[in-house]
Amino acid sequence: MAQFDVFRLHDGQLVVDLQTDLIGMDASRIVAPLRDAGRYTAFPGLTPIVQVVDAQWIVRIQELASIPGAELTNKVGSLIEERDALKRGLDILIDGF
Repeated sequence: MAQFDVFRLHDGQLVVDLQTDLIGMDASRIVAPLRDAGRYTAFPGLTPIVQVVDAQWIVRIQELASIPGAELTNKVGSLIEERDALKRGLDILIDGF
């Protein structure tokens, strides 16, 4: 698993792994869920809209969670190209700007 990889969990939910690989801690990972862009409101900067598995999703940065790394086995894509937008969302969540 790598930072910004997208995984489908056992319940079908998509999440993006936001945790750096540099600290070598895989027992748990910090993730944010991807929600259907047609059903959720996007907040500028905080909730980037991304394309994964031929659909648009909103990354709900404000719903960060820690999950066991062992649950991240079904990789379906990567958001590495959205790195700046995802990090900007984290900045807004933590610093307010």
